[in-house]
Amino acid sequence: MNQYSPVVEANPYQDIFDRLQARAPALARTTAAERIAKLRALYQAVYELRAEIGQAGHDELGMDGKMHLIPLKGEIDFFCERLEGWMGNEAVEDVPALMGRKAYIHWEPKGVVLHLSTWNSPVLISLSPLISMIASGNAVALKPSEVAPLSAEMVRQVIEKAGLADDVAVITGGPDVAQALLKLPFNHICYVGNNRVGRLVMEAAAQHFAGVTLEMGGKNPAVIERDADLDDAAGKIAFVRHLIAGQVCLCPDYLLVHESIKDAYVAKLIEKITAFYNPNGEGFQASADLPRIVNERHTLRIKALIDDAVGKGARILMGGEVDPAAKYVAPTILDNVTEDMEIFQEEVFGPVLTIHAFATREDAVREIAKRPKPLGLYIFTQDRETADWYIDHTRSGSAAVNNAAIQANVATLPFGGSNHSGIGRLGGKAGFQEFSNGRAVVEDALDPAQGAPMFYPPFPAEAAAYVDFLLIPN
Repeated sequence: MNQYSPVVEANPYQDIFDRLQARAPALARTTAAERIAKLRALYQAVYELRAEIGQAGHDELGMDGKMHLIPLKGEIDFFCERLEGWMGNEAVEDVPALMGRKAYIHWEPKGVVLHLSTWNSPVLISLSPLISMIASGNAVALKPSEVAPLSAEMVRQVIEKAGLADDVAVITGGPDVAQALLKLPFNHICYVGNNRVGRLVMEAAAQHFAGVTLEMGGKNPAVIERDADLDDAAGKIAFVRHLIAGQVCLCPDYLLVHESIKDAYVAKLIEKITAFYNPNGEGFQASADLPRIVNERHTLRIKALIDDAVGKGARILMGGEVDPAAKYVAPTILDNVTEDMEIFQEEVFGPVLTIHAFATREDAVREIAKRPKPLGLYIFTQDRETADWYIDHTRSGSAAVNNAAIQANVATLPFGGSNHSGIGRLGGKAGFQEFSNGRAVVEDALDPAQGAPMFYPPFPAEAAAYVDFLLIPN
């Protein structure tokens, strides 16, 4: 070997990729009935392992892991009822350019898909996008997050028990595993997680011109207008912000409250949080209903955000206590948060809310615009015009009026972000199409004598006049 020749190290996952690539053509030809049978088998395996999945969730996040599984059955049922129709060729409108020819969209699999999942709902987020990938006829390499290793093992067992190991390779491990996988020429990459890793995924995908689906969360605002029902708005925010201890991509991260009701709303919010998670006065840490942060490192990260804000002048209205060893962060509300504080821009991913007063709805919109487009945006008002105005004057991947986070797992809605908060759509028909290639097909008649006319040169003198006629504006 030439001493100047570069040494190319073998990719440890090349054999797995090659196996999936060899499997992909057969999967592309599977029928709707065959794919539906796989989805049914997938859910049956989840159901049979529900106790173990529940325990894994309790050990890792302090909550019953079965709670994360609730959307799966409905999503699989939705796919199974509609997949045959989605797989059929999709007719398109007849337009003059077709000149009588037949045209349609033929939905075909992307091929071999890499699915990099995250840890906050580890089994659900591993399997929910996988439903779309299987339904679309792809071969899949699935890497669950190493941050939730017990749940990652449950995902592996689900795939094995469902008899899908030939179609779906579950690969466990840390960032080094993800980095190695990203070097392989997958046709499409799906990543659920944060912006930092999302950029790395996009850079890796570019090397092979792979498609990407990125779901990355962000700083989600909730606007509490002056006419909002305070009891309703406080109860819903208190509940949603503490789902999985705030470790949900759609959780509201900061509240924009009209200045005329700010004090009253904060008091009501504290009242609701206390009623939910400290009803007997034994302390929030004693609550069986308040989950824990996934690990000590993330707990310390949240503590650093609180400490930085307080050190720069933020005021704690509630909570602030952190026990890293117990992976516990108390429900916390911060006021006087300014742009020089890290928490102003960084997604907390924990049970911490910041409060910001506004005088006019234009002020609220300007505040939202200081940050990248969020995954979710929430508006609390009892006025139809106000709700429509905010939706028209803001941008986000999704939104809800008088609630929060309910737009997830609605099979008839496309789910995803916008720019910093995500690229692409998951769920339902949008998910099927996300992991499919919509091939444009035009057909002339099988019998040339019955086909649409075709013009070959030499062209008659009248052709130029006919072109001019076609160019006349309507």
